[in-house]
Amino acid sequence: MNLRHLFISFIILGFSYGCKSSENSDKTYTINVQADGVYDGIRAYLNRNENGKNVTATDTAIAINGSFLFKGDFEAHEMRSLSIDGIRGQAFFVLESGETNIVAYKDSIQQSKVTGGHNNDAFNAYKSGYERITNKLNGLRKEFSAARENPELMKQLQSQNNALREEMKNYGFTFLKEYPNSDFSLMLLELVTAQKSFDVAAAKDVLALMSEELLSKPSNSNKVLKIQQKIDAAEAVSSIAIGALAPDFTAPNPEGKSITMNAIKGKITIIDFWASWCRPCRVENPTYVRLYEEYHDKGLEIISVSLDRQNQKQRWIDAIEKDKLTWYNVSNLKFWNDPVAKLYNITSIPAAFIVDEQGVIIAERLRGPALEAKIAELLD
Repeated sequence: MNLRHLFISFIILGFSYGCKSSENSDKTYTINVQADGVYDGIRAYLNRNENGKNVTATDTAIAINGSFLFKGDFEAHEMRSLSIDGIRGQAFFVLESGETNIVAYKDSIQQSKVTGGHNNDAFNAYKSGYERITNKLNGLRKEFSAARENPELMKQLQSQNNALREEMKNYGFTFLKEYPNSDFSLMLLELVTAQKSFDVAAAKDVLALMSEELLSKPSNSNKVLKIQQKIDAAEAVSSIAIGALAPDFTAPNPEGKSITMNAIKGKITIIDFWASWCRPCRVENPTYVRLYEEYHDKGLEIISVSLDRQNQKQRWIDAIEKDKLTWYNVSNLKFWNDPVAKLYNITSIPAAFIVDEQGVIIAERLRGPALEAKIAELLD
């Protein structure tokens, strides 16, 4: 399977799940499939792919004179695929109200021609643009093979390859900025923002380009919510990256007094996230004790933020005393819902951030010898 098929299959399987709504329940869809060379009586299927794994047939039809006809109630725009018994692969398209026409190629169903409404036009434009880039890359591979004995030409080809790879990497957002107002585009944006890392600014720009009519559809509400959550989470991560200003916070100590991080920070400050119930955290505490004893007079401050539960206050206090945590200790006693933990995007503990006297994060998530070496480097 070539790169285009791999990528498009990944895209489709990533967001081809059902999204039910009654907003268009009074509408229907009609899908006409022309499949020359297919024998009468052969069965075809419209499929929904859930999470890229479970393929469920939502409709079926039997070939008559090389044609299939599908009709049904239209509920919401979503990705579907056409498969035909005896033919390998699937043809993907956007399920829309009204009429959609598919010319299915028996020997290459993935290359089938789909025409229909606005969303299939957008999907076709997306596939065409991506195919243009992959074709160029495939052409470069052939040129590479022919240029092995020419170092200068190889260098030029490598430069072109790097540029095309970058274009491919950014193609999703390039397309979305040109075609923002289709249900297919919203599906694509949901997939792009579900990736481990994405261009947050570009995602926000695309979302701002999308019309209120598109975003306010009841059938799109879940997609819009997920996209916004991904953007918010990515912004939270970037706000606590090395080089960023550490978010200030205020939280109560065991006596209920409010402690504000910016008010107590020293030349170097360690913000330590832990909990009395966390065994690795308790194992790490002697490291902090040694560091505080050795470097507090040189400007080190520590503020430990506990993720203990509401009913564990005494356990938290006892752990502070037992582990000799003689610095600033705070907790909202809200477990993983602690607002300070959320502010710092904490999903596992122990976790530590090192902050300089200007409040800039200069290191994160160091433990044991690595943490000790960093503090020594900064304060010795």
